[in-house]
Amino acid sequence: MNAIEAYIGELDARLRGPASAKADLLTEARDGLTDAADAYRAGGADEAEAERRAVADFGPADLIARDYQAELGLRRDIRVLWELILGVPLLILGWDLTRGFGDWSRFGDAPSWYHRAIGTADTLAALSPAVAVAGLIAARLLSRRAAGPPVARTVSWSLAGAVGLNLLAVMTYGGATGLLEPARMLVSVPCAVMSGAWILFSMRLAVAARSRRATA
Repeated sequence: MNAIEAYIGELDARLRGPASAKADLLTEARDGLTDAADAYRAGGADEAEAERRAVADFGPADLIARDYQAELGLRRDIRVLWELILGVPLLILGWDLTRGFGDWSRFGDAPSWYHRAIGTADTLAALSPAVAVAGLIAARLLSRRAAGPPVARTVSWSLAGAVGLNLLAVMTYGGATGLLEPARMLVSVPCAVMSGAWILFSMRLAVAARSRRATA
């Protein structure tokens, strides 16, 4: 194994993240190292020496891996934000549609506090993707002036805020309905399925956000 492939292998072993994103970064690194080695060979160095110099110029594997890991984390956060931006509105729309399948008349009129709680949950649910979109826009604007930590922090905090708002909305929906009359959550099979789907989706987002912060 030559020096470049050994270096790429060390980077590969240190990185954690989506296979496709990791492969892209490793390909970029390999291409850069190969170009640098070609330049040294053109200057008269033999192949082994050219590769050794290219690797030395690129930097220690542990430091480069740290930067690459941050890049992988940023890409993952952006992907999760897009999942939230697309998923939460679809779940809101799906829930509104499935409400038509239930016989709500048998429950009678809900008290005013319940309507206020559901209204609050509706607002929180709507704010969740809005915060995610705002975070992506802010990160895009920041990336034009400064890359690295500022962009990563913006995306990370946006993800935490958006996921938190969605979780709070789900807990408010469930808490208010459970306190008033748990049977409302199972008024029909479509309603029960949609409620379960929203809960599972929210848990998935929370796990993704938490695992990202744990490895940051």
